[in-house]
Amino acid sequence: MAEGAFGISPLLLLLLAAVALRASTFGDPNVGGDETFYQTVGIAMHHGAVPYVDVWDRKPWGLFFLFYLITGISSAPAGYQLIATGFAAATAWIIGRIAIRWTDRQGALLAGLAYLVFLIPFQGYGGQSPVFYNLFIATAALLVLRATPGLRNGDVDWRSHLAMLLAGIAITMKTTAFFEAAFLGLWCSTALLTAPWAKRPPGRTIVAWALLGAAPALLIAAGYALAGYWSIYCTAMVTSNFTKSPDLTSSAIRFAIMLSRMAPLLIVAVLSLPETPGNRRSFMLLWLLAAFVGVASVPHFFMHYGLPVLVPVSVAAAAFLGRKWLGPIAFMVMAWFALHDSQVLDFDHARRSQAAFDELTQAIRDHDDGGPLFVFDGPHQLYTMTDKPFPTPLVFTAHLGHLMERDVSHLSTLGEVKRVLAMRPSTIIAAPQPRQGPPNLETDNLVRAYFHAHCRRVARVDTPDWLNESIIDVWADCRTGKTASVLP
Repeated sequence: MAEGAFGISPLLLLLLAAVALRASTFGDPNVGGDETFYQTVGIAMHHGAVPYVDVWDRKPWGLFFLFYLITGISSAPAGYQLIATGFAAATAWIIGRIAIRWTDRQGALLAGLAYLVFLIPFQGYGGQSPVFYNLFIATAALLVLRATPGLRNGDVDWRSHLAMLLAGIAITMKTTAFFEAAFLGLWCSTALLTAPWAKRPPGRTIVAWALLGAAPALLIAAGYALAGYWSIYCTAMVTSNFTKSPDLTSSAIRFAIMLSRMAPLLIVAVLSLPETPGNRRSFMLLWLLAAFVGVASVPHFFMHYGLPVLVPVSVAAAAFLGRKWLGPIAFMVMAWFALHDSQVLDFDHARRSQAAFDELTQAIRDHDDGGPLFVFDGPHQLYTMTDKPFPTPLVFTAHLGHLMERDVSHLSTLGEVKRVLAMRPSTIIAAPQPRQGPPNLETDNLVRAYFHAHCRRVARVDTPDWLNESIIDVWADCRTGKTASVLP
């Protein structure tokens, strides 16, 4: 069936579905630690912060630049949440446009809806990085499929070049997208090399594809090298990823949970494969393999790590979902499994979260004597919400308090904590007990000894996010010595 059969009307339906599934998160300042960190960095970049230098993490620069662009439009949480909703709907639409090449309108639409539904149990209800870069990979896959017939005849046009560039951009948002990008490049190369004749030398074209795919990452790396930050950048992008060892037992448990949550969609995808035309089936199987290799390459198996796999699995499920009666029934069963224990209708959650942050920020402002704010074990977005500068590049609190993150950056974790405490912070944010597990007791004991000796607790706030309910303490008046009054 022609792609034109899956046009604007399905896009509008998918957009409405995306809004309905995610509306309960809109305006929530604490949806999840990862995306609120990306937003925090994006806001800080508008004030001159340089990722990895002024605020450290191992995520690729393209992700922070995307949030820089988003926070240039709006620094409110709803800003990135609404844009993420648009990305999710657009990805679902591209999934439908891929699938309609071998199924009908029903199958294509249900495949797109399946993607939106399964984003929820995989923590893709907000602004996790795959919610954004999945669109680039899906669009690249669509362009590759469009270009393949021509490549097999030796014809190379703009679609294959654009596909490689989009895949390269995806890599600058998440390094593990490399495996899907490599698959798309190898698919195009194989198609061109098996052509009976070509209008241009295949070798040059393949090199051009490789350069286009690598260009975004190479330009970013060159920028850091020219600015004199190559060592810091290399540590963030390369060496830090090898110093964080997974806990095999917990990783195995998370992997089992990931598979169990994806099982309904995987089953439908397997049932679809016999109905998928042979020339498309091999593409789908290889794409699925590349996506799973990307997940396995970082074997921590946190639930959101499965988000990239949802794109090819949803496409693969389309043929079965196109069956007249069985397709809608299968979709409803899958949707129930995905959503029956979710919080998609908990509209009170955002209100409670906002109230908690109002209380936290007010407590910080009421006791601000001009000294530094140190968020040791709490929501990092409190820096930007209170207009306070970062006292250390280790802003993401796991880099301070998680044992697995000790000394993974170019900075000494203990050394940074000692340096910040030597600045005599006026306010320290920490949970009553370490939230990171296993905790870095070197830093944790040092900070707790400091605020018990020099500060008083002025607020204790129940602070929900979409995975946990944390108690966060505000320890203030640290520079005045008012330690007599401590709240119960």
